[in-house]
Amino acid sequence: MNLHPFKYITATVLLASPLQAGTAPISAPETHSGDWCSWLQNKPGTFYKNADNPYIQEIQLGGRLHWQYGYVDGETLGQKFNYDTEEIRRLRLGLKVKFLNYFTLSSSFDLEDDQAPTGRESDHDVQYADIYSATLAFDAHKAFDVSSLDALKISIGKHKISGSGEYAITSRHIKTIERSAISNYVTPGSSTGLQISGKKGQWDFSTGIFSADKEPEFSEFDSSNDFFYTLHLGYALANPSYFEKSRVDLRVIVNGDETANASSNANSPGVYNRKWSASLSSTHQKGRFNLLTDVIYGDNGAESTAAREGDFYALVFLPSYYLIENKLEAVFRYQYAHASSDQGIQLNSRYARRAGGVRGLAALSRGYGDEHHSVYLGLNYYLCGQNAKVMVGAEYDDLDQGSQDIYEGISAWAGFRMYF
Repeated sequence: MNLHPFKYITATVLLASPLQAGTAPISAPETHSGDWCSWLQNKPGTFYKNADNPYIQEIQLGGRLHWQYGYVDGETLGQKFNYDTEEIRRLRLGLKVKFLNYFTLSSSFDLEDDQAPTGRESDHDVQYADIYSATLAFDAHKAFDVSSLDALKISIGKHKISGSGEYAITSRHIKTIERSAISNYVTPGSSTGLQISGKKGQWDFSTGIFSADKEPEFSEFDSSNDFFYTLHLGYALANPSYFEKSRVDLRVIVNGDETANASSNANSPGVYNRKWSASLSSTHQKGRFNLLTDVIYGDNGAESTAAREGDFYALVFLPSYYLIENKLEAVFRYQYAHASSDQGIQLNSRYARRAGGVRGLAALSRGYGDEHHSVYLGLNYYLCGQNAKVMVGAEYDDLDQGSQDIYEGISAWAGFRMYF
């Protein structure tokens, strides 16, 4: 079902057309003369909102722009190198429509596939690249008055899926320029499927089944990569003893067919390439201080080489503190990951591995190892709250593969991020 996104947009426009006579008309977003931040933070993409209309309750456009520069100075297998690149990291446009009181159509499209980090020529052309997410959600709690729960939602389509506490934080709000390598290693990203989510008191949950096929739009649901299953349980502490806010989250992903890993099925790579993985994370906040911790464990399952099989575990520790309240934030992250096999974990593709590809360093471009230390230190300056910020950061990585030092180096970044 490779449905072109503009068919989605067309369908949405047609759906939005029968506004009931006598209801509030679609109006332009409120303007704020000369005040860019107020405009940006006032949901300028909300073109229509009327809870009394039985057909269309809200139409909202949203988007994000992330630009960044990266520099890597390192050494692999005794060979020193350096590398730098700049890119449009993310450029997305999304549409959300609430209709018939119980339904919400949400979509987000990538409008940039910048190949500059791979060494290819790039002129940052803005054009359709893929569907990042597109879901149709049904509010079963509201429709059926489910008194035993505080919320119950059923959604189908292409979902964002998180395999760790760090990945669960939207890219609009992440405090580091790139997430940790282990977070990306255990996360599918986005995939097509069915998800049920709900809430009861301090608890919230979700569970789903998704296609393991890797597609730029919607999965074909062929049998080459089977399915994977997700479970999330979260608990928000009512009265934390020390912090103002605290919550704990368990996330589990299980592959329905461990032989469907990308490395063992190169002609039809899957979006989730582990046998299973689990993340137990916590988030805490007190005043200007925030803390995220994550303990991750998993099994690689069947691979094309035994050196990439076996289990792995990791720890992520990510505190941050506002040096100037709501303006200047200092961020630290430490990640340790270990695998039972020599190639059981992998570096992020950005930017050390891509440097290996551009410089012809095969071991680094693959980026596999069995022990990985990384330390990140950065500053975030918020121009307009969370809606616009400037980020700078540096990360030290040390990746070993048995007795070999596959990579040791420093990555430095600068970035600008905004959304509405």
